[in-house]
Amino acid sequence: MKDISGYFKRRNILVEHIISAYSKNQALIICMESGDEFSTSILLYELISYLPKDEFIEIRRGTIVRISAIISISDDGLYTLIDGKSYQGRKRNLRTHKNLRDELIMKNNILIKPIKLSQSFLEKCSILDEMQLAYCIIELVFDENGHGLDFIFRYCNKEMERLEGVPIENMLNHSFYEVFKNGDKKWLVAYADVALNGVKRTIRDYSPEIGKTLTIHCYQPEPGYCACVLTEDEQNE
Repeated sequence: MKDISGYFKRRNILVEHIISAYSKNQALIICMESGDEFSTSILLYELISYLPKDEFIEIRRGTIVRISAIISISDDGLYTLIDGKSYQGRKRNLRTHKNLRDELIMKNNILIKPIKLSQSFLEKCSILDEMQLAYCIIELVFDENGHGLDFIFRYCNKEMERLEGVPIENMLNHSFYEVFKNGDKKWLVAYADVALNGVKRTIRDYSPEIGKTLTIHCYQPEPGYCACVLTEDEQNE
């Protein structure tokens, strides 16, 4: 068996940041939360034996996914993950996929269908209009088959307009990737994790969309939504 621990250490791969892995052309592709992918000669069964048994599932021969990263399982066994990737599970015995979907729904952590934020909730957000910190609420949206695609701005305060350099009316009810044509897909993973799993996350990263390094504090105001408080790092000033 290959020295997986040494390989991971040399490439700064952390197990908790692995989203999926699949075999392709006699190589194993490891997909990370950051969007990075590593091609390795490690065999899938070797990787499976190294990973925590209760955190990953083999959905078909040659493909494993992190259970907590699943946002949708269709009736025909198509798995969609928080990084936007989709993998077809085994076509035979579709009941297995449906049983897993039912199990995940029962846990109330994954596969929560987004609900519409009430108008009263959005009206309450108006007290944040003049806040000196940028604040927004975004909704994770799905296509008609339930696959994760994008997120849409549902509320933005005035400071958000200044920070992003985009008028509020051009952001509200528009897709992030419609507003920012060069938007980095790395944001989708973190926001989807918050919106679907209810975790709190703090992200500090460079935003190529606006050319600034941001610190973003995220929490879930309602299932399917992510609220963000954004601050600009001093080094940008």
